[in-house]
Amino acid sequence: MTGIGELFVIRIAGNVIDEHQLGSIEYAASHLGAPLIVVMGHTHCGAVHTAINHDPEGYIKFITDKIKAAIGDECDPYKAACLNVKSCEAEIEASLEIQKVEHQEGLRVIGAMYHLENGLVDFI
Repeated sequence: MTGIGELFVIRIAGNVIDEHQLGSIEYAASHLGAPLIVVMGHTHCGAVHTAINHDPEGYIKFITDKIKAAIGDECDPYKAACLNVKSCEAEIEASLEIQKVEHQEGLRVIGAMYHLENGLVDFI
């Protein structure tokens, strides 16, 4: 069980990162002292499925286009979701602020996959 201030959670479809999410992550790391950043995807992800199988309209397209860039030609939903997590992890790691906190405070950034079917988490 966690209390107020013990977790800083950002949830967004497809784990895509833009300036707002990255700014929030940097804030959690540098101002709140978060020791660990976990990018957690999940099996049967609707955003990844849509990126693989459809070409949506509207603002959803911003999400699926970013996922498509992360997964390339991968069509296996699980492998694609893992590639998307790794891409988001790399975007966070590219932040100079995150690099500074990693160096000074030992912050870690890791990717994970949550399995909806059994509740298990694999760290990737």
